[in-house]
Amino acid sequence: MVESTDTAVRAIARRHGIEVDDATVTEFREAAAEQAAQYASFPSPPPPEESPTNRSLGDDPYNAFRYQFDFGGGSGGLAGLDVAVKENIIVAGVPTSCGSSGFEYEPAYHATVVERLTAAGASLVGTTNMDEFAFFTTGETCAHGRIENPVVEGCVPGGSSSGSGAAVASGAVDAALGTDTGGSIRIPASFCGVVGVKPTHQTVSRFGVVDLSQSLDHVGPLASDVETAARVLEEIAGPDANDPSTRGAPKPDTYVDSLDDGIEGLRIGVVGESMEAAETAVAETVDAALDSVRDAGATVESVSLPGYETASLLVGAIAGLEFSSFVGANGAVYTTGTGTTESLRAALAAANENGEFGEIVVQMLLTNGVLVDGDGTEYVSAKGLQRMFTQTVCDALETYDVLVTPTTPMTAPEFGTIQGIGGLLRTVENTAPFNCSGHPAVSVPSESADGKPVGIQIVSEWNDEETAFRVARSLEQR
Repeated sequence: MVESTDTAVRAIARRHGIEVDDATVTEFREAAAEQAAQYASFPSPPPPEESPTNRSLGDDPYNAFRYQFDFGGGSGGLAGLDVAVKENIIVAGVPTSCGSSGFEYEPAYHATVVERLTAAGASLVGTTNMDEFAFFTTGETCAHGRIENPVVEGCVPGGSSSGSGAAVASGAVDAALGTDTGGSIRIPASFCGVVGVKPTHQTVSRFGVVDLSQSLDHVGPLASDVETAARVLEEIAGPDANDPSTRGAPKPDTYVDSLDDGIEGLRIGVVGESMEAAETAVAETVDAALDSVRDAGATVESVSLPGYETASLLVGAIAGLEFSSFVGANGAVYTTGTGTTESLRAALAAANENGEFGEIVVQMLLTNGVLVDGDGTEYVSAKGLQRMFTQTVCDALETYDVLVTPTTPMTAPEFGTIQGIGGLLRTVENTAPFNCSGHPAVSVPSESADGKPVGIQIVSEWNDEETAFRVARSLEQR
């Protein structure tokens, strides 16, 4: 709790252009202290939870797992499935570091999505390694060692949900949850040759998730096939009392039942900017796959999305500013969100005290921290451009049932070749625009190019995951 002082009151008054005399300063100092004492009396106990058993550090050839354990199982829609969750999705009794050497937190409660997985009968078998604090796209910034790509030796698995992608691609699990701020589910899906789903923004609860960006983050599944991904999303989606941002989200009736409805008559818009920026082999592979879509009765046309080329930069700006603010305030977020427990705030405070962050996170915290302490112009401008681009996507989806892009403009790069913010922005060129707009997006594997998987991304209207899944299923079965 911040101690109120005369100096603090005068500084706040100057910030707002308010003139105060000594008597007024004393009055508001005492009022602030009284108000702080009232607020400090609010209880914030975490709900008691059953913890996993047989917990041990991960031991697999791809460094996919941070911890492995036994939890859940039973009857329900996910019975018989082995599932893992990204390390920033908390599991009671299992430490999380969010891929950082300077942060460790052992929660006493589960994330909502963990509760929903186990309630649906899934066997939760581990937490997965990730890029540090979810801010990179290769799996190389994890403090616990780089994550390997099980299907392309010597190449990155993608990130930041690197371990989740590797765990699914290796066959260690049937599905795994990831988080996606600018492509962190779909990029590992593309590079590892699995299915990845970013649902409509705020469809899946983020309670119990250590956010990168409160206004951009999504939680969704990676899976071995489209049907499994749809099954998992059915169980975790829908309103959650613990996450106010989800209260307007419809609970899906079913995603699975619509998978075999076919795509005859659907109108598909291929985003021209994404094809022009893609490597030649990737663009040719996507073109060839779209022939099967035409054969199935859909129409395919090229469409342009003005602002597409800069949307990823907007996402980077918004995410960087929100993360710097979040960490700098030890997890305090003064906006609609899931709330942060005192135990998590204590862990963030300890991380700030010891300062043992990796190079990419240091760069993000320091550069954006300077801007956060400014007048907010950069954030307001980025949000304004975000609204404009979102309208562009909405307009396109009035003409087309889905939009299609290569998930990533390249296949899995070799380790060490994606460097810095410039490299990061290149990997998210096709994924980040739809974090910007919040539309659902599914990445499905296509044919390989030069022996490496190529992902195809299908984007649909808000809350119309069914149509995206139908197109993904058609591409999967070609």
